[in-house]
Amino acid sequence: MGVSRIDGVPVSNISGTSPWDTQLHEFDYAVSDVEGAIPEQLRGTLYRIGPGRFEVGNHPIEHIFDGDGMVSRFDITDRGVHFRNRYVHTKAYGRSNRTSLPPKGFGTQRAGGALANALRFPENMANTNVLIHDDKLYALWEGGRPHRLDLDTLSTHGTESFGGALKRLGAFSAHPKTDPRTGEVFNFGLDFFPRPMIRCYRLTPQGRLTTISTIPIPRLGFIHDFALTDRYLVFVLGPLVVRHPIPVALGLRPFDHALSYQPDLGTTIVLVPRDGGEHVRVEHDSLFHFHVTNAYDTDDATTVELVAHDGDGGWTRWNGHLRDYRDNPGPAFGGTLTRLVIDRRRQTVRTEELSDLGGEFPQLDQRRTAAAHRFTYLAQSTRPGGNPDTITTIDHADNRHRAYRTDGESTVCEPLFVADPTSPAEGDGWLLTVLHQPARRTSALLVLRADRPDDGPVATATLTHHIPMTFHGAFRPA
Repeated sequence: MGVSRIDGVPVSNISGTSPWDTQLHEFDYAVSDVEGAIPEQLRGTLYRIGPGRFEVGNHPIEHIFDGDGMVSRFDITDRGVHFRNRYVHTKAYGRSNRTSLPPKGFGTQRAGGALANALRFPENMANTNVLIHDDKLYALWEGGRPHRLDLDTLSTHGTESFGGALKRLGAFSAHPKTDPRTGEVFNFGLDFFPRPMIRCYRLTPQGRLTTISTIPIPRLGFIHDFALTDRYLVFVLGPLVVRHPIPVALGLRPFDHALSYQPDLGTTIVLVPRDGGEHVRVEHDSLFHFHVTNAYDTDDATTVELVAHDGDGGWTRWNGHLRDYRDNPGPAFGGTLTRLVIDRRRQTVRTEELSDLGGEFPQLDQRRTAAAHRFTYLAQSTRPGGNPDTITTIDHADNRHRAYRTDGESTVCEPLFVADPTSPAEGDGWLLTVLHQPARRTSALLVLRADRPDDGPVATATLTHHIPMTFHGAFRPA
């Protein structure tokens, strides 16, 4: 094992017991501490991404969304597990290394006061999600272009415009959806000027990007995710909107202070036909959410599964936990798994709660994307307002919950489902997640049976160091 480089960043002995502790080092080594047995059918590469450093020089990063993106790669072969991590070399990362000053982020101001922040957008941190498509790896951040990385070395090749198809700000959101039947990737980006609109994209299996629709929206808001069905791109537009832009534009306040949760505005659900044509709008009660599991169509209805959050405290309270990520981020991850059944003909919406425990980062067997799914996998907490310490499989056929729980001091992240290549049945496979053990300053790759996570890990590959808790990831089968 060895540190490859630190890119000029001053390194100090960072101590702490948070899942969000900085990791400045970049590693490249075979993992020797493997407990249990990795299944013979499980071969491929897991990529995880999230913010890697939360201090630049002596300056703390003020918001969980603003750390420089770091990709971790777990390569699972017949020889075992190999780990490698690398920072995404964005312009902001390079500038911070030269100046030892943090970039302007979603909730972090540049040093220098209002003049240094006026009329500046948050910088592309490439820290939110990864996309594997056309034998390429992309690091995503919803306000700008993807960064293309080498699948093996994780070196950064630069930003990607897909042949110039991404114009203006080049926003390509962090939650693209892949149709498993066609191999097409669908995504969206927000345009701010000259009017707010959603720009919807299709990416062919060969990597050609086209715009399929542009949808004007009455007010600029925070749109993080969407759903895909056989017929539609589905946007659940909650009332988290920009209400205080002037102080932000003048550089007096960070961007997150411009947002306000306005429940009186309600929620607008927009269904955008994948093949073009008129979109459908349905009005619904106010709904505060970030992540979507899946969606599917029946004759007259579209069903969407997502994680809904309590909007009573508004954006200020919820966002406060993301600012207090070192000490108390847990309540921000305590949403309720919820099903929306949208009757397109009657223009009505029926809501059903699917789980009692708070959770986030919902996943499914990706072979069921855009179709009805039986199983949902998510990270949950055993106590209200706690960090996620549980991986849960929910069987919607009988509403049975089966869960793996940590020791209570450790946390887990998004569980990614990896299918058993010998079985076409939904749910036959494994859940991969990363266990964060702050007190021990280590992290570990966990392999759980997807149908029985409560049996405990079938394999645990423990690193010799920690990595900060990641947001999202993807798996590339061998």
